[in-house]
Amino acid sequence: MPYSKYYQTHLSSAEEAVLEQEDIKKLVSVVEESLEQIAKLTKLPVQEVLHIVEEVDVAQLTHAMQEAIKKISHATDLHRADIISIFKEDRNATIANVVQRLREESHIHRARI
Repeated sequence: MPYSKYYQTHLSSAEEAVLEQEDIKKLVSVVEESLEQIAKLTKLPVQEVLHIVEEVDVAQLTHAMQEAIKKISHATDLHRADIISIFKEDRNATIANVVQRLREESHIHRARI
């Protein structure tokens, strides 16, 4: 189930702002949870996991990364390539920066549908 519900109703701007903050919290949770398993396996910080997404070649790590991307894709309606591109944009990006970019791209993608 995608993380956002407020696109489907007509709410006041204050209600939309509250729901947007809830959406951000949910997406942060999805991204962090999705990448934590990889971080545990590699003994790298979650921040660094974002940048090894295409360099992982151990079967267990590959599977974990695929599952992480699948969860994020499900939450954002973005394709794998879009997610990887966002992960690789800025090596110094924080989880919050990445979540913001995922949300921006998700909004753009959903507007096209």
